[in-house]
Amino acid sequence: MNEHNYAQTWFDPFTPLLRVLMEARMKLCVLFILVLVIGAALMSCSSSLPRQSEQSIRQRILRDIPLGSTYTVVLDYAKKKGWPVTEESGGFETKRIAQFPARVVGKRVIKAYLGGYQGVPWRKDVNFYWAFDEHDKLIEVFVEKQADAP
Repeated sequence: MNEHNYAQTWFDPFTPLLRVLMEARMKLCVLFILVLVIGAALMSCSSSLPRQSEQSIRQRILRDIPLGSTYTVVLDYAKKKGWPVTEESGGFETKRIAQFPARVVGKRVIKAYLGGYQGVPWRKDVNFYWAFDEHDKLIEVFVEKQADAP
């Protein structure tokens, strides 16, 4: 006895078309997810502190630690952020960041390494400096971006 499934016969001519449409839909879904992941990665990179402009970094840190803050408050802040910190005496020399005329600001300085990132074409490392007067009050801040260039 020859059984014939009419639904399968009717559907067979459309199967290749449905397969193509389903594959196209799957590719669009994968592409959409890929675009979302790349977009999220770019957003997280652009919001990281070292990638921001020097002015943005300066403003953001001054929001947390305003001028007039004490040496110990700044030191505690930098350490809580997890930044490697160096304490320097003798003030900050502005020629380090190409500020001319060159001058020395403050009596001592806290330097924090904020991190680095791959720039185009060289890597950039970002340091932040807090300069203090003879009474250990914060009088100025500086941002230094160093390109690892030949």
